[in-house]
Amino acid sequence: MAEVIIPDIMKALKAVSHSNANNLHIRFDKEADVMYVSFGPPVPADDSELGEDDILYRYKDGEVVGLTVTHFSNR
Repeated sequence: MAEVIIPDIMKALKAVSHSNANNLHIRFDKEADVMYVSFGPPVPADDSELGEDDILYRYKDGEVVGLTVTHFSNR
């Protein structure tokens, strides 16, 4: 198993806990260098939009349900 830096993870978790994110699901594909974030249980999107920040915003019924962040390690 890869080394996990607990203090760094704790900082990230504290940042999430101070946000208004509720029921956040996060998955990182290290090989593809892509971070997937879902607000609530992951659901299929019915629309998406690539922002100027190169983040793919995923929508379901007009509401943002998640983000896909490519080239995550370079951000």
